[in-house]
Amino acid sequence: MLSNFALATEITLDLMDLLLGILVIVGIVFVVFLIILLAKLVGTMKKVNKLVDSLDEPVTKTMAQLPDMMKNLDAVTKDVAVLTNSAKESVPHVLDDVQIMTGTVRGGVEAVGGAARAVGDGVSRFFHPTRAAHGPDMNAVMDIVNKALGVVSFFASRSKSQKKTRSKGRR
Repeated sequence: MLSNFALATEITLDLMDLLLGILVIVGIVFVVFLIILLAKLVGTMKKVNKLVDSLDEPVTKTMAQLPDMMKNLDAVTKDVAVLTNSAKESVPHVLDDVQIMTGTVRGGVEAVGGAARAVGDGVSRFFHPTRAAHGPDMNAVMDIVNKALGVVSFFASRSKSQKKTRSKGRR
């Protein structure tokens, strides 16, 4: 009997009603998405607020220390300026002293070389009498003594000038 009854019902849907139903479903999904998004945004804002609160005290302390840091930096720059001015004045004197010292040492080395040559010639003449006999080279010995005295007087005058400079600086 049931087989005789065929479903002869017709369902008619208006296109506007179908589009309105789809639009309502999309609207519900969009509202759920917005609710989830706003919930996550609120959580993120809470974390940012906690971070800002935790950084507030250290930043405030750092800002309070900045004027003292600037004063210390000014003092350091003044000290650096004094050191550079001092170096500007003393470095040329040191270079002059080094130049004098190297000249003195060069002369001493040449004198020692001359004396060593004279001693070698003397020893050679002693063992080989056939060569012309000359007396010991007194000029070479005198050169060595003069150069040694020059080095000693250089250091003595240098220490005296440093003592004068230090005593002037302490006044």
